[in-house]
Amino acid sequence: MYVRRLELRDLRAFRSAAVELLYPGRVQDDAFGDVTRWPARLDNVNVFLGNNGSGKSTLLDAIALALISPLVSSSGYRPQMLIRRSSRGKVHKALIDVDVVLHAQDGNADHPDARFSASVERKGDIEFLQPTSSSRMERYYEEGNSAFFLVGYGASRRAEALSANDLASRRRARAVRYERVATLFEDHLALVPLNSWLPGWSAQNPGRHKQVVNLLNKLLPPHVKFTGEVGDGDYLYNFRGLVVPSTALSDGYRAYLSWVGDLLYHVCMGAPSGAKLVESRGVVMVDEIDLHIHPAWQRTVIPTLARTLKNIQFIFTTHSPLVVSTVERANIYNVEMAANATPKVSRPTEETLGLSADQILRSEVFGLDSTRDPEFTRKLQELSQAAQRGESGAALAYLRSASAGGGETAPESGDVPEWLKNFANRE
Repeated sequence: MYVRRLELRDLRAFRSAAVELLYPGRVQDDAFGDVTRWPARLDNVNVFLGNNGSGKSTLLDAIALALISPLVSSSGYRPQMLIRRSSRGKVHKALIDVDVVLHAQDGNADHPDARFSASVERKGDIEFLQPTSSSRMERYYEEGNSAFFLVGYGASRRAEALSANDLASRRRARAVRYERVATLFEDHLALVPLNSWLPGWSAQNPGRHKQVVNLLNKLLPPHVKFTGEVGDGDYLYNFRGLVVPSTALSDGYRAYLSWVGDLLYHVCMGAPSGAKLVESRGVVMVDEIDLHIHPAWQRTVIPTLARTLKNIQFIFTTHSPLVVSTVERANIYNVEMAANATPKVSRPTEETLGLSADQILRSEVFGLDSTRDPEFTRKLQELSQAAQRGESGAALAYLRSASAGGGETAPESGDVPEWLKNFANRE
């Protein structure tokens, strides 16, 4: 299953929105008619950008809400604050439509298109989520099959301690399909730790165990290797030649491993029988993909995920210009507040692939007028104005500050580059 189109109305800050998404094998149509590079370099990636509070996370939530709506009454989920609050009067209903493309894995190869619709209605102080379209997709209600694979991760995602993890209890508390997206809605919910399920596979299903180890190593940076070995109850990693347990890794690595390990768990549980894990199709959504990740890693994380799991449709949000520089404008959706105080979603007109972080931050997708510290920028402006008035030494002071920054100690004359001294001497 892939998501082709999302439409929503009166959901949180959105009055209305419609978004066409990229997925593997999508044919260029009117929705992507303005894209000159087709197919996209990473044809399974969608990235939402926008300020805090602009509505990026709401778009991920909307997809999840529509797709779990047929079983929400038994999922363990309770809607809260989903319907838009309007100053012009009370809104009592929100609507979500998600058009999907189905595959043989979903058991509907003869009918490749389907729509999941949901409404959120308010009665008194309580909101109710319910499907508004009936579906004859019986496999959707079977938790142990590979159909309609959807996983989502909220920005507060974290792995649960092994001692606190009980897979059986988790299954009783939440429906499996809802559990796969629950961290989008429940900040306190932890993910399934890798060492709670993978060790048993080495004996029960060695082939799948080997696939998980190989996939994990492909998804990690080159200087970190997953050994697949357990020491004192914890998995061991080779970090720059030093073997360490996962608990000794940095917060960034552990945060990344928590959701990637959880994802591989759900892929294993939902993969078609006899198929390789990389052949699984479905949708994976990750809020703030750059969370806790070093800038050097941000430049590779999306291409690595997209190419390793090339049959998965990824939907990300981010604030990182380094992440944005690794995708094309065909992959990007800018979420920004319109004049009527409701978000709008649009594709940028400028290409982003390969631009520097500074160029992207000052482009339309981030819209900064400068990447410098605001107070320092004001000082530069004052020096520039002083130089224009002909004040002695102002031009040299401006050039020094612009090139060397605003340290408390100004550089000695011998530290000033020759080109700068020659330029200043023209005053």
